[in-house]
Amino acid sequence: MNFHFTRESLDKTIADLVFVVTFQKDSEKPVAATLQQNDGGQGLDKLLEGQITQAIKAQEFNGKEGESLLIHSLEKIKAKNILIIGAGLQKKFSLETIRRIGGKVAQISNGIKAQSVGCVVEQTKIKGLTTAERLQAFVEGCVLANYSFDYYKDKQKRTPKTFKAIHFQTKGNTALLAKACTTAETFAQAANFTRDLTNSPPNDLTPTALAKAALALAKEHRNISCRVLGLKEIKAQKMGGLLAVTKGSSEPPQFIHLTYKPGQKSRAKVALIGKGITFDSGGLNIKTREIELMKLDMAGAGTVLGVFKALATSKPKVHVEGFIASCENMPSGNAVRPGDIITTRAGTTVEVINTDAEGRLVLADALDYACESKPTYMIDMATLTGGAAYAVGELITPILGNDKGLIGRLINAGKKTGEPAWELPLYQNYKKGYLKGPADLKNSGSGSKASTICGALFLEGFAKKNKWVHMDIASTAWADEPNSYHTMVGATGNPVRTILYFLMDL
Repeated sequence: MNFHFTRESLDKTIADLVFVVTFQKDSEKPVAATLQQNDGGQGLDKLLEGQITQAIKAQEFNGKEGESLLIHSLEKIKAKNILIIGAGLQKKFSLETIRRIGGKVAQISNGIKAQSVGCVVEQTKIKGLTTAERLQAFVEGCVLANYSFDYYKDKQKRTPKTFKAIHFQTKGNTALLAKACTTAETFAQAANFTRDLTNSPPNDLTPTALAKAALALAKEHRNISCRVLGLKEIKAQKMGGLLAVTKGSSEPPQFIHLTYKPGQKSRAKVALIGKGITFDSGGLNIKTREIELMKLDMAGAGTVLGVFKALATSKPKVHVEGFIASCENMPSGNAVRPGDIITTRAGTTVEVINTDAEGRLVLADALDYACESKPTYMIDMATLTGGAAYAVGELITPILGNDKGLIGRLINAGKKTGEPAWELPLYQNYKKGYLKGPADLKNSGSGSKASTICGALFLEGFAKKNKWVHMDIASTAWADEPNSYHTMVGATGNPVRTILYFLMDL
């Protein structure tokens, strides 16, 4: 997307569409919205001889968040169309409000086949939010909403996105604002890259294809390196969890190790660990519902790759290592069986109770391997349990870990990005179910109760004494219906931007 800064007034901005924002009045009865002076709304209304105000009253437009009103400019200004967007109550105004406004602008622009949009950038703080912060949120919303996944459709049936440029009218120093736009686009495109990977069908995105995507990323950027371990190297590493899960598949497993090093002394070293099950049938405990969605079981791995795509250009002063354990979980005569006992890379023996609790087996090996990099922080991301949605719903990511400071940092980053997370307790009494039986652990022991907490408890020991957090993205990595700036059913890219905000703030 192209960004342009101009001192020209909004009426002289050469764009297909200009937009202004109105707030909802805090009153018991609906009241018609009032145009603002600061963003050019009143000036445009004057040029159109009050026709915008007339339309607002006629349409009973009161500025509720999500409301929009499209008006033809009647050739009285350079732009063809004027868009009025409701921002809701001013006391509830936030970065997420701005992100949703960006999403609305992108949707409407594409709907009328507009290529360029113009708006005023106010230089004063609004609700404590700086101009750069607001601009970054707006551009993120635009880029995320401009996403589509139509590679598999006939070219004639695709709906191309026309929205390509934004003209910002401002009188201030534009260097900081341009940087905010670039950062926003980088972060949002990283999330969109993760969405592409997660939306891809499992016959195309195999573990080998995922490894190739990682290698291509490293080849493209000098400050990123990538090493891929194949079946022979995985056996040499004695990754018993990964080897057990992959047994039922004809696709070979891959273990991916990515490295980003800053050009100067790093402030910390962060290990990102992603679950990369490119298709999860459940194995011999085969799934009985929504099996067609199980291509999304590599969303944790996709998150790691999305983050690394952004690291190459955003260049935080943090050393980042990425670890992805990738395979398929399939039923066959060779598949791991309920009752089998396996030995993980850490030497811990695990009795397989449920072959559909495979994610924790591959993550156990990945966490143990990642410990050898001696990180300051470890963060694993996985579509681990269906119980995540029952615990906190489909819009919040459960987060668990052994370090309150790290948990707090990630929760705060999620608040900034509109990707909320909520801490669940690592209640040790729930681990008792994993300790019964002939092996050191069982891979399932809680039934359906507190499954998200129990999944994290299984992983906790493999992080050893490192500061570690587990993010269960089973319900937030995928949207079952369009919402806000995620304008299509499918992968959301959550929590790519949260991780990037966290890394940039370290």
